[in-house]
Amino acid sequence: MEIEEILKGILIICSVMLFILLCIYFYAIYRKNRKKHSFNKINNYIQQNERDWYNYLVLNKPLRNHSTTKNELAAIDTIFVSYVTTMNKEEILERASTYAALNMKNYYVEQLNSRDETVRLHVLQRTLILELEFLVPLIERRLKDNRIGSIEEYLLMLQVAAKYNRNLFLAHMYKPRLTFYDSEYHLLLSNIENSYCDYFKDHFEELPIQLKLAFLEFSCLNMNMNPSYLSLFEQLLTSECPGIRLRALRAISSYGKISHVKHYEAFVHSALWEERLLLAEILRFVKEDDSYTYLKMLMLDSNSHVRKQAALSLMDLPDGQVILQQVSDSEEHISPATSVEESR
Repeated sequence: MEIEEILKGILIICSVMLFILLCIYFYAIYRKNRKKHSFNKINNYIQQNERDWYNYLVLNKPLRNHSTTKNELAAIDTIFVSYVTTMNKEEILERASTYAALNMKNYYVEQLNSRDETVRLHVLQRTLILELEFLVPLIERRLKDNRIGSIEEYLLMLQVAAKYNRNLFLAHMYKPRLTFYDSEYHLLLSNIENSYCDYFKDHFEELPIQLKLAFLEFSCLNMNMNPSYLSLFEQLLTSECPGIRLRALRAISSYGKISHVKHYEAFVHSALWEERLLLAEILRFVKEDDSYTYLKMLMLDSNSHVRKQAALSLMDLPDGQVILQQVSDSEEHISPATSVEESR
C-alpha cells in the first residue's frame, strides 16, 4: 500500500513537471511567433512608407497622417535612427526629435518604465541619438533616487545627464553609485563634451583616485589637448603615486612635446623600469643636448626594453645613429676587457 502511494505521488509530481515544461515550451513558441509577427509588420510598414518619411525628414515636406499602433511606432523609431545616424544632419535630427515629442511621448515613456532592462537600454540609447529631451526629467529622477539598474544602464543614464545636467553628472562622477574601473570611466570620457575634460584638468586634485588614473589614461588617446594639459602632466611627475607618474609620462609621450628636458632628469635613475622606458620614449622628440646624454645612459640600462627603446629614440633624432654607433662600439670595447678581468 505504501509503495502504491509513493508511486502515485511520483506520478503526480512528474505530471505537474511535464505540464510546467509544456507551458514553458508553448509560451516560448508563442513569444517567438509574436516577435516574428511584429518584426514582419515593422518591415512592411518601413517598405510601404519609406517615401513619406524621406519627404518629411530630408525634403521637409508635410507628412500625411499615420496610424500609431505599437508596431508602427517601433517602425518609425527605426526609420528615425537610420536617417539620423547615416545622414548626420542637424535639420533631420530636429524633425525626428520634434515628431517624437509630439506623437511618440507615451511610447517612449512606457519603454523607460518597463521592467525589461533591454527595453530600458533601448530607450536610453534613443534618448541620446534622437535627443528626446522630454525623457530627461524622468532619467534625472531615476539617478537622484538611485534607481540605476545594471552598470550598462547606469552608464547610459550618465551620458544623458552629461548632455543635459552638468551638476548631476559631475556628482555621480565624483561618487558613482556603482564601482567604476578604467573601462567605465573611459567609456564616459569618450562620449561627453571636451569641456568636461577641461574641468577635470582644472580640478584634478579634487578627483577621486580612480577617476584621476582613468582621466590620465584617457588623455593618452585624446587628440584635442591644449598646452595647459602639458603643464598638468609635468606637475604630476613629482606625485608620490607611481600610477599617476606612469600615466602622466605616458600622456606626455602621446602629447609629443615637453617644456624642458631637465624636468625629466630624475627618471633616468628611476627605480621603476617602466618610468625609464617611458622617458626613453619621450626623448625621441626632444632635440636638446641633455636628451642625447640621457639616452646614452639608458642605452646601458639593466632592462632590455629600456635599452631597445633608447636605441629607437636615438634613431629618430638628428645624428642619433652616429651616437648609437659610438655606444655600440664602446660596449664592444668594454665587453672583452670585462671578460679578461673576470677570468683573472
